[in-house]
Amino acid sequence: MMLALLLSTLLLLSVPGSCAGEEAPPERWTWWSNNQLGEFVHKMQESNPEHCKAFNIGKSFRGNDIWTLTVSTRPDAFPSANTPPSSLAPSFLYVGGVHGNEPLGRQLMFYMAEELCAAAGRQGVDPEIDRILAGGTVHLLFSMNPDGFEMNRRGNGHDVAEGKGVDLNRNFPDPIKWSKFPQLTGNEEPETLALMNYIDLLGDSLIGATHLHGGAEVMVIPFDGNKSGKRAPNPTPDDKLIRYLGRRYVDAQPEMATNNGRGVDAGLFQNGMVQGSNWYPLWGGLQDFFYLKNQVYFTTIEMSDEKWPDASELPKWWKQHRPSMYELLKAYLCQGLTVQVDFPDGAKEEQVVVTMLNKGMGSQVRFKTSSTHGVHYPVPAGEYSVRVEWKGGWIPKKAVLSTEVRPDERTLLRAQKPGESNVNIAVVPAAPRQEEPAKKESAAGGNQPMGTFAFEPDARVPPRPTLFPYVRRASVVVIFLLPVILSRRRWAGRVNGPRTRHALRNTV
Repeated sequence: MMLALLLSTLLLLSVPGSCAGEEAPPERWTWWSNNQLGEFVHKMQESNPEHCKAFNIGKSFRGNDIWTLTVSTRPDAFPSANTPPSSLAPSFLYVGGVHGNEPLGRQLMFYMAEELCAAAGRQGVDPEIDRILAGGTVHLLFSMNPDGFEMNRRGNGHDVAEGKGVDLNRNFPDPIKWSKFPQLTGNEEPETLALMNYIDLLGDSLIGATHLHGGAEVMVIPFDGNKSGKRAPNPTPDDKLIRYLGRRYVDAQPEMATNNGRGVDAGLFQNGMVQGSNWYPLWGGLQDFFYLKNQVYFTTIEMSDEKWPDASELPKWWKQHRPSMYELLKAYLCQGLTVQVDFPDGAKEEQVVVTMLNKGMGSQVRFKTSSTHGVHYPVPAGEYSVRVEWKGGWIPKKAVLSTEVRPDERTLLRAQKPGESNVNIAVVPAAPRQEEPAKKESAAGGNQPMGTFAFEPDARVPPRPTLFPYVRRASVVVIFLLPVILSRRRWAGRVNGPRTRHALRNTV
């Protein structure tokens, strides 16, 4: 029902200037209003309609629109009211304004959106953006809490808790506090439901997200909550991967990378990073919910010690965080491993399970489909193995695939159910970054830019496994067990004696 509600309200904008109460274009280095936000996303879509599309994903408690902007060079990467985006290319989501009185991330996302839409699909305008969008899709949700921004308060526009509103980063079902997780508690605010529905719609294309806050300068990684309620570590099973991703953001700016905590936080941070429950535990937050429910590698970025900095400082903050914001996109979209599970035409729908076998480097992903599907792991360079299991049929089938992920490349593993095709599993690295000359050519003879997902057979890959090894093992077991079974039957006959016809009839 929630997804149906989203589908009925998700509106692809095509007519510019439809926002009520239009305002004059804002000065660049100031805080832009909610009306100006709506006009801005219309303007971005109008400036580059093929590659930048604005969506209204719902309304706040007080009726303000909640806007997102999707930037991509793939036609199948845009969500719509009828279909989710393709899972074959990864995507990343920035979420701003969860707390209304922490607007820095919201404002910096305007500047990023301007650059992305100016360069999308226009080769050579910005090689860095060319490379990012060749690797995947960027989603920008500028203000999850437009009411709180208007009212300059932390919570939304729902007047509870002595007029403070509801803290949206405490409003999600929590696995520790709510025994029916991930079911809804019934207390979710409209902003919370809008984000849940939107991320559900993005599906397996969405591999990463972060929400932008203020009040410190630190990268916060999950889990935020723990059972004790006291400051104590509670890392995720994918702590190794998430620390790598967080470090990509932090290390791009010296101001955060050298921060070990100031004031009451002195000594709590480790070079600009902290695991949430080891700082202060909280429950009902975004990152724990979406990591567990949607397998999204979600983090929190505290961007400035001051929650609402003076507008005159915006140029300084953009200069500081801009490299990190782009570096995080490259970590998720331009580097890693994609597992593409192919289905032949006319295949029946079946459940598939993809498992990362390198401990701490990615969650297990389950999906049910009859068409080609992608699973993405934003891992660093190294050797990786994954297991793909097909659960349909009398005997489930599986294949274990291994490959090397090289620096600054996204490597593709392509798998099809064993026994249904003569095509070998191919391991095809993505093309090098665009600022370097491509050294490999495709089968057609032309250089392939990253993200086009052109495939070619790889003779180094062993043939797919067949059922023969399993049949052989089962035969060996039967051969060894058969004499034991027969001897037990003969021994039982000696002990009990021959059974009469009358006794046999009574056993029927």
